Amino acid sequence: MKSIQSVINANRVGVPVNERASNQPSAMDMAIVDSVFIKLRVLFPVGAPKDVDEKIHKAEWLKTLALQGVRSTEQVQMGLNRARREQGDRQFWPTPRQFALWCQPTACDYGLPDVDSAYREAKKHYHRLTKHKWSHDVVGLAVRECGTWLFATGIEKDVLTMFTRQYEILCRKFAKGELVDVELPKALPTRATRRIEPAEGKAFVARFRRQLGLGSANDE
Repeated sequence: MKSIQSVINANRVGVPVNERASNQPSAMDMAIVDSVFIKLRVLFPVGAPKDVDEKIHKAEWLKTLALQGVRSTEQVQMGLNRARREQGDRQFWPTPRQFALWCQPTACDYGLPDVDSAYREAKKHYHRLTKHKWSHDVVGLAVRECGTWLFATGIEKDVLTMFTRQYEILCRKFAKGELVDVELPKALPTRATRRIEPAEGKAFVARFRRQLGLGSANDE
């Protein structure tokens, strides 16, 4: 089945102009995006691109979908299904990146707990990392990757952001078969068990917030 893969290399930095012609989106790629726009105009009537700007918007959507790993009509259909199922009362047109996220399988699609359920379990049992019987080992692995110190002392928003990030990464690895042995080790790694001084912990959280563009905790 034709994919959107062809647009991935379009307008690559460092590629001569005369070599880019063959990397242009195909008619099928454009037809996919045309169909998506028609359906989304019904689902999200507020803020849809104006007709005069639609060509520019569609070009950006193609690039974004490709760069976000949306490369098949099956993924696009998944995105449309989630848009129909999860939009709620939302009326505003989604960004191409938001739609690309809808096209990605969720933890539930992998047979794993959803992020909210996994986070609640993590918050409740992070201090019993190797003793608690996790609903799935991937949840425990995400806690381990975050570090128990963050759960114990971190700001709620920081903890949720970090856990969500780690959990989604591990879910994708699990789905690809990259986590062959997901059983938690019998002993915690050194970084999770050693004593962390308050100043070191604060520096870690501050660095993490800067990386995610969250600003200083004092700003809240």
